[in-house]
Amino acid sequence: MCNFSDFQHNMSNLDQIQYKGMGGCSDIEKGEVEESFQVHPEHRGMTVEQLITTFNTEVLNAKSPLPATCCIFKVPEVLQRQKVEAYKPDIVSIGPFHRGAEKLQLMENVKKWYLKCLLSSMKTITLDSLIKSIKEQEEEARACYEPCFHVDQNDFIKMLILDGCFLIELFRKQALFGDRRDDDDPIFNVPWMLEYLYHDLLLLENQLPWFVLEFFYNLIESGNPNSLSKLVMNFFKNSVAAPNMFSYLSPKSGIKILHILDMIRNSLVEGVEGHMITEPFVEGEWHMIGYSPVGEEASLEDSMYLPHPFKTNTHCQRIPSATALSEAGVKFEMVKGGPGCLNITFENGVFTIPHLTIDERTGPLFRNLMAFEQCYQSYFNKLITSYVLLMDNLIDTSKDVDLLCEKDIVATLLTADDASKFFNELYHDDSTLYRPYYLKLCREVQEYYKVPWNRWREKLRRDYFGTPWATISIFAAFLVTVLTFFGTIYTILQYHHPS
Repeated sequence: MCNFSDFQHNMSNLDQIQYKGMGGCSDIEKGEVEESFQVHPEHRGMTVEQLITTFNTEVLNAKSPLPATCCIFKVPEVLQRQKVEAYKPDIVSIGPFHRGAEKLQLMENVKKWYLKCLLSSMKTITLDSLIKSIKEQEEEARACYEPCFHVDQNDFIKMLILDGCFLIELFRKQALFGDRRDDDDPIFNVPWMLEYLYHDLLLLENQLPWFVLEFFYNLIESGNPNSLSKLVMNFFKNSVAAPNMFSYLSPKSGIKILHILDMIRNSLVEGVEGHMITEPFVEGEWHMIGYSPVGEEASLEDSMYLPHPFKTNTHCQRIPSATALSEAGVKFEMVKGGPGCLNITFENGVFTIPHLTIDERTGPLFRNLMAFEQCYQSYFNKLITSYVLLMDNLIDTSKDVDLLCEKDIVATLLTADDASKFFNELYHDDSTLYRPYYLKLCREVQEYYKVPWNRWREKLRRDYFGTPWATISIFAAFLVTVLTFFGTIYTILQYHHPS
């Protein structure tokens, strides 16, 4: 028979079992729970009534480990294990996740210096007023982060002020060139620092809520008609080899920006996401997957039926490589103009794809965009992940890279072999994709590819009409054949009808 002391001991054991968060497992599952535990000091000598009261309080005060407001995450280990450095800052910490890291302390001094310069130039703003104003937004800002950090209220407010003012001043200095730059500013005096900042400020783990940035921007740039998104976009247009990769967000779009990385994502998917069917899955039901013009229903012909998302897989989006499609008669063309880089179409055997420049900075950007889509619950349509998967299908070897470069769809500073591995290494099985955006397009490509006549026609064109000289030779041979035919007919007629 179990006595009360044994019951107390067993209850204390429960308090010792620590769960490791979303990506981990319990100590029981890992086999790390000891057979004996020390009794928690707070539970020592506790009566049944006290235990009931304490346990009830704990249960009633329990909160979701991942609230719906959360939009800034620690990248799950299963996603970052392919290339850890692509998700970690090199010189600056923004937000709480990397705050206090020893290698990032130099930039903490720069932040304080930026704040000092700002306050000295803005007579209407004081540190006291900043603290009082941002304290009112502390709870809302904290709710934007995955709750896996321990920063008290005072340090969190200090972090918001230092990071927010630093970012606004950085963007302003870049926009105004020499007018606001100090001779002692290490960021603009040491060329390599900006390159590292471009990388660090586009990391999922290194973000500040957008409404916090807007608060500081409206305070500092009161009366400025230009939007914060335009200021930030101008800064990051220098972070990629092709500045037109990012487009300015339309003020009429009504898009709610969550943070800087989210703004970049919205820029890339602008003109595409509005055409998606976004109804959530309901377990046990079947749903049409596809896209249609805004305000129209996807027809059965333009859609595919798929079951619950956990039963789908990405193999339904696979298509042959670019060279294989080219041999089957598919033509590749670059999209001219238009926002975003995801506006890909396939019609009448013509694949139109926007231009993309690949360099060493493109990889970390796409990795963090994909990680954001994997973590953020409201982005059920994983457009960036779908784009990467599609390009992974098209580019298998250096020959595919050469073909797309020839069509000006891809430009790269890497070797053809390294460029061919770019998308292959970006997408891996750890990324989930329940509703591929290009599902309908891939189905149409597959249907075109399977038609034998398309392949025969292309083979005929390449083998016999691939060059002007080949065309002239074929025409000459045809002309000789026709003349010979008519000559033969004339000879026969002459034989039978001499007159």
